[in-house]
Amino acid sequence: MAKRKTEAKEEKPVKKPVKAIPETQYSICVPSTIISAANAKNLEQITSIAYQIAKAATIYNVAEVVVLDVPTSSKKQDLAEKEAAKVVELGSNKGGKKIKFNFSDEDILKPTAVEKTKEPETPVDLSSDLNENNTLLFATLLQYFMTPPYLVKSVFANNQFHTKFKYAQKLPKISTLPFMSNNHVSKDFKEGLTIPKATPKVTKKNKKVSALKKLSVTKYVNIGDAEPFVLDHEVPVNVRVTVDLKNKKIVSPLQAYGLIGSKSSFGYHVRYCANFSSIFTQCSFPEGYTSTIYVNCDDYFNSNDTIEARNSINKNPDLSPNDGKILLLFGNYNDIDYSFQNDKANLPGVENASQMFDGELPIPKGVKIEDATLISLTKVYH
Repeated sequence: MAKRKTEAKEEKPVKKPVKAIPETQYSICVPSTIISAANAKNLEQITSIAYQIAKAATIYNVAEVVVLDVPTSSKKQDLAEKEAAKVVELGSNKGGKKIKFNFSDEDILKPTAVEKTKEPETPVDLSSDLNENNTLLFATLLQYFMTPPYLVKSVFANNQFHTKFKYAQKLPKISTLPFMSNNHVSKDFKEGLTIPKATPKVTKKNKKVSALKKLSVTKYVNIGDAEPFVLDHEVPVNVRVTVDLKNKKIVSPLQAYGLIGSKSSFGYHVRYCANFSSIFTQCSFPEGYTSTIYVNCDDYFNSNDTIEARNSINKNPDLSPNDGKILLLFGNYNDIDYSFQNDKANLPGVENASQMFDGELPIPKGVKIEDATLISLTKVYH
């Protein structure tokens, strides 16, 4: 009888990181107005702004970057015009006056309705450099800067913006990524993407050869080498992982680099929010944020109405080191409050955006959002 293996495989020693996760973890939230037409004229400028945010986030070990979708001024005007156009019909069969809102398709096809020739919609050209206020593009670029070059093609293969990296790929590598200046841990650990082995074939009698369903687990990882790296154990397919090269296993980024983003990500985790409430309801920390700090920026006139609206916000928030998860929310107050008002139904008991903040971090006036992120993180970092 063969002797059973009772001893676990001996672990090979690996390099220990010198970086450490900060006591207080910070998330940052930037509105999509950061790449409005007024601030970014083309794809190159949009890419440059995303690069600036990515650098600030990695310098100060930000756990999460949230991008809030806020309509541009032109989109706000379009929405207002649509609301104003709801009153569309006068008159009824009984001779009395009737005001009707929101025609149904059936109403529109009535003979009494005046038909107008509809102009064909111009398709969005995703290859164009003009990407005004494209929130998903901005979020994609932020994720691009956290992706090793050898994984870009695989990670973004099905992304609609995969052709938008022509300027991003020319920029220098960010020097503060988790594995950089960190006791040469990159010799023992590497980022990868799990990939399936060739799909096996089966032959049945009197039937054509058919392929089995794609494998859901694998031992193979793309780490940028000529051949896939082979693990000791099977893991799910198509997953971003951190690989222990010596022990041929998957480890946490925290173990490898001493740092980790929210949702156990390598570097910062990128999150897109379509509305204001989802900033908080879809927080990537299970316990939520311990506090939310507002940073006024993208405000070049410092108008009286925004000053008044912010009077109730505490101007001396407690930012002493603790075990908390603090969200820094950036932007022009009018844009933030507009987003709040459009989503007010999901925030019962709250009258305005200022009530969502535990404090306001003072910074110089008239600062752009991308500059405000670096200034603010420098002020709060301990």
